[in-house]
Amino acid sequence: MGFRPRTVASEHFLWDLMRFLRPGVRSTLLRAVGLTFLALSLSAAGTVPAGFSDVLVATVGGPTALAFTPDGRLLVTTQGGALRIIANGQLLATPALSLGSAVCANGERGLLGVAVDPQFTTNHFVYLFYTFNKDNAGCPTSSQTSPVERISRFTLDVPTPNLISPATELVLLDGVLNFAGNHNGGQLSVGPDGNLYAGIGDGGCDYAGDSGCQGSNDASRDRNILNGKILRIARDGSVPPTNPFLGAGTARCNAGPSAPGTICQETFAWGMRNPFRFTFRPGDGALTVNDVGTGAWEEIDLVQAGGDYGYPCREGAHAALSTGKCSPAPPGLLDPYAEYPHGTIPGTSTTNCGSITGGAWIPTGVWPVAYDGKYLAADFNCGAIVRLNPGTPPTFSDFATGLGNFGVVELLFGPSALGTSLYYTTYAGGGQVRRVDSPPLPPPASTLTTVTPCRVLDTRDAAGPWGGPSLQPGASRDFTLGGRCGIPTDAIAVAANVTVTNATASGSLRISFAGATPTLETISFRPGNTRANNAILGLFGSPAGNVTVASGFAAGTADLVIDVTGWWR
Repeated sequence: MGFRPRTVASEHFLWDLMRFLRPGVRSTLLRAVGLTFLALSLSAAGTVPAGFSDVLVATVGGPTALAFTPDGRLLVTTQGGALRIIANGQLLATPALSLGSAVCANGERGLLGVAVDPQFTTNHFVYLFYTFNKDNAGCPTSSQTSPVERISRFTLDVPTPNLISPATELVLLDGVLNFAGNHNGGQLSVGPDGNLYAGIGDGGCDYAGDSGCQGSNDASRDRNILNGKILRIARDGSVPPTNPFLGAGTARCNAGPSAPGTICQETFAWGMRNPFRFTFRPGDGALTVNDVGTGAWEEIDLVQAGGDYGYPCREGAHAALSTGKCSPAPPGLLDPYAEYPHGTIPGTSTTNCGSITGGAWIPTGVWPVAYDGKYLAADFNCGAIVRLNPGTPPTFSDFATGLGNFGVVELLFGPSALGTSLYYTTYAGGGQVRRVDSPPLPPPASTLTTVTPCRVLDTRDAAGPWGGPSLQPGASRDFTLGGRCGIPTDAIAVAANVTVTNATASGSLRISFAGATPTLETISFRPGNTRANNAILGLFGSPAGNVTVASGFAAGTADLVIDVTGWWR
């Protein structure tokens, strides 16, 4: 999978060693590696751009993938086999589904992907991608028959809200080989065409035993298996009539490999190592795949139907294996849209990167205009999310850093109390779902309604919701502005004059819409001085109509006065 901690030296040593270990010892070592990288995980909160905030949504162990239902519930898969639900900002205590012994979660296996049916409101269908403990045969790391990757449809909320009965499982695709316990892929998504797309990794080591492991594993070149491929199936498990490989010389591979020499009809694109996470670009629906590299390059592909992306003959756009099925080099290989080398991603402050995971296109209009249409990509190894900027070739720049090494897995934009936010999963901090919010966008000037300056709060007044006590060091406090001074309760922002007086020490105040962690200084001050500043204060947080005031001083006290001069809605 894409979220195993990996450096060039450690990966090659570990997997070369595993090739010579007995299966039971190999499985034990894989489990130890998993425990080690969880133990190494750090706190997830990192550095995001000025004005943005990074807040904890829920603590969830081993979170792998995310999907939203139309009613705003956030579905979270966990590697151990549980599907969790976050509703109204709260993690529900009871999992919607626990696969139990049906799932293998050793190594990089587990419950890895989730998708929601476009007609969920009427049919309540959700789709899960997981490593199935076939025939209850255990979870060995060197078997050609068990476990296997499986895609199934389940029914949520029927008959009990927020729960799935295991009896509703309808298996759509089964028998995908997983020889070595890693490079499973795991992404599952409904595309703009209404079909299900899935990413399958090369299995780590060659299932056929005719090549090797890691960079010498040429299983993705075999057309009669689904490993190292992007798959497309209809939501009932059938093959869409527009798939690129149909007719003579093709066969279904939904229950396992087809005959050598045939091509799997489920294949949409091929020649990949571990297409662990992918998404669709808004507007043109371009399938954007993050394919995890081996020892040198990570790549982002804009995938074409039927396209061959060259692994292991190439890593990114660079020649790699030149023996076996890569001799001679295959013709017509497609270059990645973007790539970056292991170590420092050019144009960023990152270090020790080398395992690309989640990706997300930023929707137009939800963040400041400089972010419109840009792509975000996460790297598991270095705990960073970088921004991809269009160009020939595209360039990278920092977005978020310090998110915890061996952590970030999935990125997804979705609804929040603030509008549209970026959600991400991380193994850091014991496993978390987190949310990144942008600074409030300036409201349109045409909707400004001016008012005679009116005082909405003054902490010098008697104690109360719009009065004292004075602001204390290192503390935050919410104030309700909606409904005061003629401000409508559905106003999204106010024009205000912010004044600090009676300060007994130097410091600053940070003010934001409620529910966000204020990160920008609204006003700074020194002891004994009265300071004022004009500001636009967002009111569209949770609860609406409120602002959060955070003290940026470590000692003393200060009084806050806010006068409003207008409002927007």
